[in-house]
Formats: sequence, structure tokens, C-alpha cells
Amino acid sequence: MNDGQVLVDAGKDDVVRLVLNGVTLHCETAPAIYAPQAATVVFILADGTENAVSDGDYSVVDSDDAPDAAIFAQDCLSITGGGMLNVTGTKHHGIRTQDTLVITGGAISVTSAGDALRGRDGVAVRGVSLTLNAGGDGIQSNNNEDDAKGFVVIDGGDFVIQAGSDGIQAQSALTVYGGTFRIATGGGSSNAPTHEEDFRGVRGGQNSATAAAEDESVSMKALKAGKLLTITDGNFTIDAEDDAVHSNDGARIRGGSFAIKTGDDGFHANGALEISDGEINIPTCYEGIEGLSVTISGGEISVAASDDAINAAGGATGEQQGFGPMGQDRFAVDGDIFIRVSGGTLDLYATRDGLDANGNIFLEGGTIKISGPSQGMEGAIDLDGSMFVTGGELITAGSVLNASQDSTQPLLLVSYAEQQPSGSLIAIKDADGNSLLEYTAKTSFTLSGFTSKSFAIGETYSLFINSEKRVEVKLESIATSIGDDGGEYNGGRGMGRGDWGGATGGGTRPAGGRPQGDWNGEMPEWDGETPPEGFTPGGRGRTAPPTDAGTPEA
Repeated sequence: MNDGQVLVDAGKDDVVRLVLNGVTLHCETAPAIYAPQAATVVFILADGTENAVSDGDYSVVDSDDAPDAAIFAQDCLSITGGGMLNVTGTKHHGIRTQDTLVITGGAISVTSAGDALRGRDGVAVRGVSLTLNAGGDGIQSNNNEDDAKGFVVIDGGDFVIQAGSDGIQAQSALTVYGGTFRIATGGGSSNAPTHEEDFRGVRGGQNSATAAAEDESVSMKALKAGKLLTITDGNFTIDAEDDAVHSNDGARIRGGSFAIKTGDDGFHANGALEISDGEINIPTCYEGIEGLSVTISGGEISVAASDDAINAAGGATGEQQGFGPMGQDRFAVDGDIFIRVSGGTLDLYATRDGLDANGNIFLEGGTIKISGPSQGMEGAIDLDGSMFVTGGELITAGSVLNASQDSTQPLLLVSYAEQQPSGSLIAIKDADGNSLLEYTAKTSFTLSGFTSKSFAIGETYSLFINSEKRVEVKLESIATSIGDDGGEYNGGRGMGRGDWGGATGGGTRPAGGRPQGDWNGEMPEWDGETPPEGFTPGGRGRTAPPTDAGTPEA
């Protein structure tokens, strides 16, 4: 059918089944398949067949109910079967329903000027192959009038999504139980605009005070939920201009494998962000993991960030955040803002802070290795509250603020008489020569912090740099500080915000500017470990780390 329409106008309680058995349907002035009424319309894609549905370049009235897709249903739409379906939405959307869209079979390819798939009340997908090339969102559910609707649920399948806006967007809950996902949004991370920062290093326009306005503008996130976002499993390769994984409320990451390049945050939640398992690799981002609170109890996490690797923040900027004279916070610490690490392995590289909390930090377990600045206000660990150390392992190339006396596991702080170069092997050994902590620095540094579950007050330990013994130190209390030459600890080294490498103040901050390079609209080949050619650690705001810091390893 070169120019006509299949019309489904049945009773409001009727179920209408259409078997697509090798058809080509096109309508130049309206949807090629249009269902203004039926309780449910079911498309059955006949096994082994290829089917095509498209519409033309036409205008519609500006209405929520306007039939503006190649396939449009006013009520529920379900797609199943073993065949193929190719859909082209020339001016508007690909497949759209005003109720729930359910896809449980077939191989579906959609090219659209607007959204590829939209189910207003909800979208549920299980075990299918979807290839979506959308000028708008790849998959969207946008009912904002009912808390039980506006959801997206995905349980397995293969997804290749290239979207001008969001890859997958749910007005309420987004839940992923598994599947393989390759998602590119907004032209990719290299197309991200520059983060603008004031002299304190606070970025403008990317905080909770402006989050609502930002969400109303063009959003280019890979996975986005208006409320709770939950990922149980899946394999994700993401190249996003905006956040890779985003929730306007809370987020729970319970498993999965993530290879992420983003112009903004790898994972972002305006509420609590919880990671209990999974393999997370973020070689390109502005901030790696950010939430009102961040709780990590498991998983393998690697981040290279041009700002903070992991950040817990309320989201205000400048004076709203409480900066007073000399950068001091005038407000009391908010108990809802914290970073808690009780398990997992964290390998962090940050141009600003490795762990940064506008509240408290709790180290209870896991292994944390950080390369960051050696400055008082920017460092491997920075916080406005207190750090409580009760377990786990920590080793840093960069500064660590002192631990609370309420900690139960000792912390060792070391300052170096001379700046240590990037690539230095740092090790802590016990009195018997057993290596307790070991790390190869990804930056130059003048300060380090250490803690280990093997540390005990009253015992003596040795610091080695590149297998050369520097100093022995007896842990006298919860927090012990010393210079690597046996002299007094110099924790004030590098307080100037300009010298990123840490030796003394002065100097200039690394230059801003977004990563360079044009995006050809295709997902670059990427093994999930080494960043592809043309993509450098930095994300928004910086093209690369400062020259004296070295380049982070993949």
C-alpha cells in the first residue's frame, strides 16, 4: 500500500489482532496504522517475514492526542511474533500509544524525527531486538498525572539506540532487569558544552537549584528516570552528551557491566544513590558518581573525572552552598548528605576530588585507591563534615583530611619533602615486610593517606616509594601524621588552589574547554577498557588533566 491507512476503530473492550505477514504500508498524510479505539491492538509479526510501515511529511494540531506517528494507537498496543518490523516516522514519531506499549517479540527497527517508541502510560519490553535512531527520545513514557504510570520496564533483549535527546526516559520509574545496550545521545560526550565554574571551582548551572529548569529543556541522558531508577543486570555501552545514568530521585545499581563516556555525570541521583554490585568503568566524565548521598557496598568501580570522581552534594552553588571567608562553610553539615563505602573496589582518578562530600564520609569496608590533588581544598578526599574510619583499605596519591577521633581503625597521613612523580609505586609494609597496601600513582603528589584493616595502634609500619624505604612510623593514635623524611608532617602543602600537582600554591588551574573532535553520528568502536581514539579523560570542562599530573591509565 503506497498511500493509504489501516484503520482500527473497534469497541472500547475489543482486542484486535493484526498479523503482519510481509507487508509494506505507507500513508503520506497520516499514520499508516491508526487505532483510535480498541482495548488492545496486537501486532503479530509472522515468523521469517519482513514488514515495513512509514508515514509522510504532514502537520497535526498541537494536542496530546494528535495522531503523529507512523503507528498510532489511542489505547494499548502490543507487538509480538518472530518477524521483522521496520518503521519510519518521517516528521513525527515512530510507534506511539496513549496507553501502554508492550513488546515481547520480533526484531524492530525504528527511524524517526521525534521519539522512536512512546507509551504514554508505560513501556514494557522483554527479550527483543530493537534498533532505534531517533531525533527525540529512543524510548519514552511521559504520563506525569499518575504516580503508577509513566514507567519503563525492560527485561532482556538487545538494544542499539542513537537519540538526539534521551536514550530511555521514564517519567516515573525506570527498571532494567537485563539486556545488552549500546546507547549514544546528543552527539556523544565530545559534543558536551563546557562547564562554567567560579573561582571556588563550583560549577554553574548543574545543580539541584537548576535541575528542574534543566529537565524542562532538551535532555540528552542515556538512561533517565523521574523517580526511582533500578538496574539489576545488563551490559551497557554508553556515549552520552549529558548524564549516562540519571534519576531525579533515587537510584539503585544492583549489578551489570557499564562502559561509560559522558559529558557530565556517569551516575547521578538527586536523592540517594546506592551501588551494591556491578562492573563500572567511566574513563570520560565531568563527575563520575554523584548523589545527595552515595552508598557503595560492592562492585568494581573505575573512574577518571575532570572534576570529582565521587560526589555527595546538596547541589547549591556559591553563597548558597555556604562559602564564607577563606572558603569556609557557614552552614551545619546535613546528615542526609554523605558518602558511605562498605564494600567493593574503587579505582579513582580526579582532577579535583576523589571523594568529595558536603557532609560526612564513612569508610567501613572495601578497597579504595585514589589519585587526586595534594591540596587542602581539593584532594584525594575532601569533605565538609567528618570522616569516620571503621574498616576497609585506603591508599592515595593526594591529600586526605584527618579522621574523626570516633574512628576505630587507624589512619596514617604522610607528606613528602619533594613532589613524587606520576607512576610512582606506593607501598605500606608491616614489620615482617608483608605488603599491606600497594598502588601505582596516576598523578604527581606531595601528600598521601593510608588505612588498612591490618593497622593496629602501637605497631610499626614502613612506607616504600618505588621499592625504596622512606620512613618507619609507629601508629600512636587513630590519626598519625609524619613526613617521609621522618620530619614533621606538612599538611598545609599545596593549599593554593592553582598548583594542581601540590608542591606549593600559585600557578594556574588547568585550562577549560570541552573535548575536541566531531562526532559522526556512529557509536565508536570501544572495548570498554581503553578509551577510543578521539576521546580523552576530561568530559565537560577540561580537555585533559594538567600536564604535571600525568595521564590516567585506562
